[in-house]
Amino acid sequence: MLPRLGFGYTAWTMSTPAKFQNGPAARPVARPVARPVARRSWVASMAMLWMALTPVFGVTATPASSQPLTVLVFGGSGQLGALVVRAALAEGHKVSVFARETSNMQRLEGLPVTVIRGDVREAVDVDRALKSQSFDVVVDALGRSESGVEFYEQAARHITRSAAATGVKHLIHHGSVGVAESRAAYPPRLFPERSPLFVSKEAAEKSVRDSGITYTIIRNAVLRPLPAGQDDRAELLEDPLTFGAVSREGVARLTVQCFRDPRCPNRTFHAIDAGLAYR
Repeated sequence: MLPRLGFGYTAWTMSTPAKFQNGPAARPVARPVARPVARRSWVASMAMLWMALTPVFGVTATPASSQPLTVLVFGGSGQLGALVVRAALAEGHKVSVFARETSNMQRLEGLPVTVIRGDVREAVDVDRALKSQSFDVVVDALGRSESGVEFYEQAARHITRSAAATGVKHLIHHGSVGVAESRAAYPPRLFPERSPLFVSKEAAEKSVRDSGITYTIIRNAVLRPLPAGQDDRAELLEDPLTFGAVSREGVARLTVQCFRDPRCPNRTFHAIDAGLAYR
């Protein structure tokens, strides 16, 4: 198993202003205390741990006082996308949402966002949206579509081409466990019926990686609402065999943290919350 990233719920719990909250704020969780060990064994263990984790922890987080980013969220009216919008607003970012004319905007009611209407299946609409202003970050939080599984590949192709052409600095793509090397993590009995979906989503990830844009891919296996009163314990792992449930609230929080965190660029993660049951 690859090293666990250190910006799960213990180290990076986000404080969200009440007006943007969509549930109870997470409480910090104390770090476990190491047991005493023999000095030689301890030194050797610490050296090995340092070598394994330096690529992950050997960075300094960007100060919270940094200037707001301009963000465009595709799928921002959906269950996950709307939470990403709220989390981004809570951090002071300037948010635009790309949505179809027929999209239900109730989840964004009253929020200070710019809505850009269009159809992600139409390249000209996507291009117009990305040329409407300069965007620092683009989030692809598109959910299910009645258009068929090819929708995901098509949408990613349009988004990545226009994002690359307009100088987007960071593209965050929400994917699915079950594609590429993560296929082995997916329950074998469920894989055949969802295989066409994973083919399209794998092609979407390829478009993201081949775009030349700094990217972060966040996969999930099972999305759940965060139960009332339960702590958000979502975290990002690089192990492609990680499989489990995660809350939409947790994924949204981690997405926004990756806007600035220098450990996120050009990496693929699985989002998981050990406190949520898969079934």
